[in-house]
Amino acid sequence: MENIDLRTARKVAVLAQGLAPSQLGSLNSLESVIQRLGCVQIDSIQAVRRSQEIVLLSRGVDKSEVDSLYTSAAGLFENWGHAHSLLPQSLWPIFHWRRDRIRKNGLSGVPYNPKVATDVLKRISIDGPATHGMLGKTRGNGWDRSSEVKVACEWLLSFGELAVVSRDERWQRVYSTPEQANMPTEEKLSVDESLQKSVDLALGALGVARLKDVYDYFRFPKDPQIAEYCHESRFIPVNVEGLKDTWLIDEQLLDKVDELDWSSPHISVLSPFDSLIWHRPRQLALFGKDYRLEIYKPANKREFGYFAMPLLNNENIIGRVAARVSNGTVKIENLEIDETMDARFVEHEVARTLQLWTDLPEEGVKL
Repeated sequence: MENIDLRTARKVAVLAQGLAPSQLGSLNSLESVIQRLGCVQIDSIQAVRRSQEIVLLSRGVDKSEVDSLYTSAAGLFENWGHAHSLLPQSLWPIFHWRRDRIRKNGLSGVPYNPKVATDVLKRISIDGPATHGMLGKTRGNGWDRSSEVKVACEWLLSFGELAVVSRDERWQRVYSTPEQANMPTEEKLSVDESLQKSVDLALGALGVARLKDVYDYFRFPKDPQIAEYCHESRFIPVNVEGLKDTWLIDEQLLDKVDELDWSSPHISVLSPFDSLIWHRPRQLALFGKDYRLEIYKPANKREFGYFAMPLLNNENIIGRVAARVSNGTVKIENLEIDETMDARFVEHEVARTLQLWTDLPEEGVKL
């Protein structure tokens, strides 16, 4: 079995995710980036910008395209990827295995009322796309904050009976039938075929991974078939210097690593939900950072900050920044930079990036 050093493994991971400095040019379209990643996790929190927007901006997608993210023109749909995610419409057939699994096994959480679901589907089929608020009562009672209509919409979305390809001005999902949304429903794959293609997609997005990292990427079921598909893929098993377990690596990217220039510093600000680092055990193993989400902790329990964004310099994570937009400024709540880096350079790059993302004047970023 081949041995590779940790630095090379990091480069392959970064390259697979479209974050190598040489990949961050003007040619990175929204479509090409999401096709590469397979999915982008959705989160409603908007400390600086929403997480899914940061994932795209950090990979060089133009702001005008990012601003169109929630329109049907983006060519995306919402469903289960890693968590609730944006996915390219072309991948609709590839996730047949998940829709089939949900139909058979259900979802955790509030069960749906079949009669309400039938009524919702019938109304949308006849009257056209609608938000759940347009369909009926939108609030539950007591601790149940969801109506039967909203729950039915979410289940129908998970089954693939409904699709979401846009949101309205209040950021509410607009539900339609897959046919109304022009989803590629005519392409049929078996459950096994779609599962294998999803595994290949996850491997390609990871670049270098252990089996448990592959299982995590699209939250695959604990099925030995997944391991079989991994071993049948073009990825080769390797030992990574200083790390446990066998890693699978993309041989094509391994060959490409040395062709690129990794010498000049380049700082990318990442979402805490970025697919490069969303699996914390892999983040710790590959990048040596044990950054934890503190968004859902009370303020007095946070060790670093509310919305902590890792900082990537080429193939290394070299720190993190906690920032929030408030009253027309970006307030830096905390900033951590490895001693190996030029702190003033990193501060400048972070401030410049946040200013560009938020369209605030240069003086609007408060370090």
